Amino acid sequence: MPEYLKALHERFTTASSDAARIQHERDRILARLRGRLGKSQRVLLLHLLDLEDDLRDQTSLDSFLSGIRLARGIEQELNEFPPYSFDRENEERARKLNEGR
Repeated sequence: MPEYLKALHERFTTASSDAARIQHERDRILARLRGRLGKSQRVLLLHLLDLEDDLRDQTSLDSFLSGIRLARGIEQELNEFPPYSFDRENEERARKLNEGR
């Protein structure tokens, strides 16, 4: 993803008020698990947590980009003349289907 989209995402995305509480709870549970797991199991757990963080970041970026695309599509529709019409689109689709038969 282009760096400017990542920068926009970083600038306009805010953490929810629950994010700090959830992070604290995750860290607390992780600390308890570390004491109970062997070294190889801890390595696997930390790798899993890293992958989850990467997945969450990518999902957030994808969602942000989808929002930008949606806003752009809405803007294009608002600037169309004549304005977009769902009924007209359905009629056109039906006409093309009938012509193909």
